Amino acid sequence: MITGTGIDIVKISRIKKNIDKYGNKFIEKILSEKEISRIPAAGREEFIAGRFAAKEALVKASGIIFSFSIITILNDENGKPFISETADDLKNKKIHLSISHDTDYAVAS
Repeated sequence: MITGTGIDIVKISRIKKNIDKYGNKFIEKILSEKEISRIPAAGREEFIAGRFAAKEALVKASGIIFSFSIITILNDENGKPFISETADDLKNKKIHLSISHDTDYAVAS
């Protein structure tokens, strides 16, 4: 049974502006330690924007407010994103996730 759907789109330049202004404080508020350790050198802002959009979409789908840094989104061996660690209220939920980004935007559902 589907209990909710969520989608979010983020302008990558907005994420970059926040990183430039707040630095690691902003990144640590959005990403878990595992995600931070996996930030690629190339496409850094796109990676962070994608994770931000995914976590916003998760809030919309679940109706649960949580700290973004407690959610960990990883990729499997084929590149498919999945939620590795999550809020206690979401632990027994099956969650489907898709993240995409292009030049200016990142989107997730």
